[in-house]
Amino acid sequence: MTRPAAPVLRGRLPLAGTAVATLLLGITVQPVPAHAEETDAPGAEAKSAPISRLEAITVTATRTEASAFDLPASVSQIDRTALDDAQAADLTILRRLPNVDMGGGPRPAAQNPSIRGFIGPRIILSVDGVRRNNEGGVFSPLLIDPDMIGAIDVVRGPVSASYGSGGLGGVMAIRTLEPEDLLAPGETTGGRASLGWRSGNHAFSSHVAGTTRTTDGDLLAALTYRSTDNIRTGTGDKLENEGDLLSGLFKGGLDLGPDHRIDISYQRFDDDLTGPNNPGGSALFPYAQLLERRQDQYSGRWSFADPDRSWLDGSLQLYYTKLRFDTTSRETPPFDATSTETETRGLSLQNTSRFETGAALAHKLTYGVDHYVDINTNRTAGSANVVLPDGDLTATGVFIQDELTIFEDWTLIGALRHDRYEIDPEGQASSSHDRLSPKVALHWQATPVLGLFVGYGEAFRAPTLAEMYPNLTATRALFNFIPNPELQPETAHTTEAGFTLAFDDLALPGDALRFKATVFHERVDDLIDSQVVGTFTRTAPFSGTGLIFQRRNVAEAKRRGIEAEASYQAGPVDVSLAYSKLRSKDADTGAQLYAPPDKVAAGIGYAVNQDWRLWYAGIYAAAQDYDSTPLRRRSGYAVHDLGVAFDRDWYRLDVAVTNLFDEAYVTYRQSLAETYTYEEGRSVNLRLTARF
Repeated sequence: MTRPAAPVLRGRLPLAGTAVATLLLGITVQPVPAHAEETDAPGAEAKSAPISRLEAITVTATRTEASAFDLPASVSQIDRTALDDAQAADLTILRRLPNVDMGGGPRPAAQNPSIRGFIGPRIILSVDGVRRNNEGGVFSPLLIDPDMIGAIDVVRGPVSASYGSGGLGGVMAIRTLEPEDLLAPGETTGGRASLGWRSGNHAFSSHVAGTTRTTDGDLLAALTYRSTDNIRTGTGDKLENEGDLLSGLFKGGLDLGPDHRIDISYQRFDDDLTGPNNPGGSALFPYAQLLERRQDQYSGRWSFADPDRSWLDGSLQLYYTKLRFDTTSRETPPFDATSTETETRGLSLQNTSRFETGAALAHKLTYGVDHYVDINTNRTAGSANVVLPDGDLTATGVFIQDELTIFEDWTLIGALRHDRYEIDPEGQASSSHDRLSPKVALHWQATPVLGLFVGYGEAFRAPTLAEMYPNLTATRALFNFIPNPELQPETAHTTEAGFTLAFDDLALPGDALRFKATVFHERVDDLIDSQVVGTFTRTAPFSGTGLIFQRRNVAEAKRRGIEAEASYQAGPVDVSLAYSKLRSKDADTGAQLYAPPDKVAAGIGYAVNQDWRLWYAGIYAAAQDYDSTPLRRRSGYAVHDLGVAFDRDWYRLDVAVTNLFDEAYVTYRQSLAETYTYEEGRSVNLRLTARF
């Protein structure tokens, strides 16, 4: 009993529908702009789309194409239209997804993505299939300009069986612009150019992207320039954040017949920011520096297949990335200049074979190998860093996965992966870890309306150099760190269950309702936690008492939570809803560990006519008053955004007011436990886009 294909939802639902859904389902709304209108204008894009498209196609969850709605996993997607509606200058739009966050404060340099409360190396970050491996520390590990993004997939839950170490919280996979994002149907050449301004930080932005396609291949190039100034928070204070950004993207593809293709790409992110040496610091943080951030990514991919894609349907990708942070003190006398560099060299080879065994069993068997080497180099005043040693990490994983369709209505997915990791710090003894990670999930389309799913997976994460070997015992410092070379890998055991509902013509002719909910229970063994193990007396230029930190394994952590998303469209009005809740505790002591606050996101859009549409987006976060570390607790808050878009012929004008009521709020889990930095206050945002 296969569920009939439903239309991709492109909007939100009526206010009445929002109230009913909120009361009956206990879920929340996701911000989205308005109803889509078809257009033949050159380079025209869809005029609206939900922030999280439940029925989007994703390749992230299983490494093969699948409907995010039908997958037995908790998956969300943000597409290019949603980024345009938000006039995204950073990736805080991710805060609108259930159990997803961009913490660290309003400065992009500090923003750190998290999934189900896990940050840093506990989640996998990838851009165009390339791993972005950097713990970040107080700096953001993900450098990419939003103008360069085509879509973002987020898979919540264990993904180590598919991607290896780091998959405890999930994977955040970013796809950069493709020709399809810039071309109207039937067109072979096109692009866009835009100018933007934001009052909250007096930021100016400009962007241009163009593409051309022939019968033999395609080319795409894009360039963005941004300048930013100090950020005004909801309290009226100013956060120092002056800077300039230049970002570029080049992609080329060559078709070698109908079944083979070569793709190459280069990405560059380059900005200079003046602010505190902890970019998550508050307006009172006294120590300023120049932070130079550089990210280069080179990638080449060969895609291959046999004519009917039965036994061969795969790709070989080679890549190289280099991420570098350089700091120069603006104090008198100055602190020592520092630099941190992570180079990653990797390859990924995978193939999918499709075949049947008997009349009732259809297989989609995916298998392959991943390999990468991280090379970390740290310097202070041109010499070896006194806190972190240089070192390498080498990782190799082999995997196999079978997506088995049984009598059309049942889908069984089983995956198994073996990984080996070796950490080799300079001047220290090396260590290695092996892990076999399984995952199994079952989906049953019980009726055309109702789908049920259940799954179990294990995830594995080896400790990083920055966790095992930081060593700072200086009184002229804000904090001290003690190494712990005995750290053990984290392992997670997660059970998930959920259901989907799909209604068409429910209350009005042509309306559509989609709802998906997932509950999960997780046990994490040897969870790595940053703990205070002592204090010291600071000396000039600092004063007072400093804390001494060390990474330690928590014997066992218990985690449980829920994610729910809904989307309803009726004519020109539509609504998206999302709700998330998570609790995490030490199974031995009962102490409450890191867990983001309960969250609701709400979005309503209304297409006034073919040209005009209005939208509202809101985030409602409950108080996080149960963390056993009092310094991490946060008050609840609500943030409201309003916008209007005029989209006609070859141009589009966006006007929005974010944080409409100038809310003074602080997000949970900023760069350090006691960091308490307010977010951006009210901002008027303008953007003019021309399509060509």
